[in-house]
Amino acid sequence: MEEGLEDARKQKLEQHQEEIDAKQKEEQVKGVLRMALTEGAYGRLMNVKLASPQLYAASARQALGLYSKMRRKLTEKELISLLKAIKGNQRETKITFK
Repeated sequence: MEEGLEDARKQKLEQHQEEIDAKQKEEQVKGVLRMALTEGAYGRLMNVKLASPQLYAASARQALGLYSKMRRKLTEKELISLLKAIKGNQRETKITFK
């Protein structure tokens, strides 16, 4: 009985540690993105993260790659172009109110 409790406790501790590691990694990525993007571009990318985590991951990788090549911060216009290129031929959803 105590072995089962000990195993459950270890598993819970490992899971908690993994969550902490994931949060630390995400904070590191955000820190690097803050250096690579202008304030407006960073804000837009965080909005993308809320709407589409997959698009965020792809665009963050691309933005960091461009930053390392260009050696300057990416502007919001450049980020928008990058997002459009990644999205490709997906149709943009438009909502109209009557």
